Amino acid sequence: MQQRSFAALALTALLGTAAVGCGVEQLPPTRPPSRTLSAEVEMPPGPPLPGRGRVILDTDGERASVVEITGGAVHSPGARTADVIDIKPLCTTPCVVDLTYGSHPIALRSMSDETHQSETELDVGAHAKVFRHTLGERTDGGGLRMVGASMLTLGILAVAAGTVLWTAGSTSSRGSPSLATNGEVLTMGGAGGVLLSIPFLVMGRPTERPGSTTQWSLPGTPPPASAQPRPPTPPASAALDRL
Repeated sequence: MQQRSFAALALTALLGTAAVGCGVEQLPPTRPPSRTLSAEVEMPPGPPLPGRGRVILDTDGERASVVEITGGAVHSPGARTADVIDIKPLCTTPCVVDLTYGSHPIALRSMSDETHQSETELDVGAHAKVFRHTLGERTDGGGLRMVGASMLTLGILAVAAGTVLWTAGSTSSRGSPSLATNGEVLTMGGAGGVLLSIPFLVMGRPTERPGSTTQWSLPGTPPPASAQPRPPTPPASAALDRL
């Protein structure tokens, strides 16, 4: 009966740990950046190619590398179709890119702090615009998380081994008080280790804070090449005069 009680206690502690300490804590998003570029950006000469839109990419407070995330599929004989994620480097902010019209999933990562990163959507249209972003933040919990995970693992192993020894010492035909006592101590110690791991796992819980974007159209930018008026076709008589 005692073995079952302590095993139930350890199981309850484990379930509590999984419920409160093993998930990712979602934090409020960062503050949207202002409509002011962090530095002057040199625009490319001439308009973008037909079917492409021009975007100025900028990040608030720090430089960031920007990549486009594209998806595809791989077909192999005898295997199911698997999704493949491809990464296409775009630039380092602040920068200017010309992309095809439509939605482009992008990832931004700080050049100075690896915990500052974001994944977002960049919508590209015919009008040039500024896409200014405040990076989000992702943490893995650091040392507290490692200590809590180690205590949890050792506690579970101790409970499992202690329960076996305790049961064997109490139910064997000859009985073994010392074996049962050692198993009881090991089980109780393991259950205590599982319980003690909860504060470390909670304090070292991974966090995720989404980034925020401010975007606006650029006034006075030239229209895309496809929208520029074509020069008038000279009359046939003018062409004949050149012959």
